[in-house]
Amino acid sequence: MKFFNQALLSLLLLLPVSAWAGTVVRVNSQLGEFFIELSDDTTPITANNFLSYVNEGLYNGTVIHRLVPGFVIQGGWLKYDQSIRTFAPIATKGNIQNEFRVSNQRGTLAMAKVGGDPNSANSQWFINLGNNSFLDTDNGGFTVFGRVMGNGMQVVDKIAALPALFVLQGMDPFPLINYVSGPLLNSHLVTMTLSVVGKTNGPAAVFKPETGRMNIFVDAGELGLLAVEFELISEVPEIKVKIDATKMFPIDQRVTGMPVFDNASGRLTIPELRVNGDVAYRNVRFMLTNGEQLVFTLEGTD
Repeated sequence: MKFFNQALLSLLLLLPVSAWAGTVVRVNSQLGEFFIELSDDTTPITANNFLSYVNEGLYNGTVIHRLVPGFVIQGGWLKYDQSIRTFAPIATKGNIQNEFRVSNQRGTLAMAKVGGDPNSANSQWFINLGNNSFLDTDNGGFTVFGRVMGNGMQVVDKIAALPALFVLQGMDPFPLINYVSGPLLNSHLVTMTLSVVGKTNGPAAVFKPETGRMNIFVDAGELGLLAVEFELISEVPEIKVKIDATKMFPIDQRVTGMPVFDNASGRLTIPELRVNGDVAYRNVRFMLTNGEQLVFTLEGTD
């Protein structure tokens, strides 16, 4: 149990608290990781466009290609081929309709676009480093479609604190890591990898037979309120599930019928487990049987 608590706590120190209700995307870089929560319902066109790039892996390997201290960092466009020392743009999906709804405040994620054309956003996004409300009235308003969650701005601020140097003619400076002179290496660039980790809305507990995955929002006591995804790893002779730590993140509010994890006993109790939209099982009880591997074994159900 002690090892289990330490394992979860070490993960949670890196994870932020959610406030909006939407899809959550993990952003990895050499300077750390942070999470973005999208405003799926408020800006559906923009959020879905962004997710299409994430889900197809098009953003993976892209670099932060613009840093204006106190203003923005920007990415979602260029990849670098170190072997030929060349930057190349990623394939884009075409422009999308502007959906300005939310102010460009510090920590929000917005789409970049061409001056004088409100509907010219495609793949490039930026994170506001300051309260940039003047963007709300510029060029039809820059569409905010997400925000950096919890303490994730600590990582963003580390990126923004890097030296900003001119790399390509006619463009703003790039943030560079430990670069002095000579050939530019991939290690000098802030390179991003993005992946969807879950949502902050939906039922309290759902099992998806087609994937063998169970998603719950759980009250984990001293560990806090969490969104957790389990993988079914065994059905015979016992049903066993394992936490997928890459898909776990804190949430900031309770939900109806929330499962509870008893830290003292290691028991996870799920009042109602939904399958295919309906309540299929009640009072589902799992016991933590391997704290190191985060494996739970089914005890019983009503």
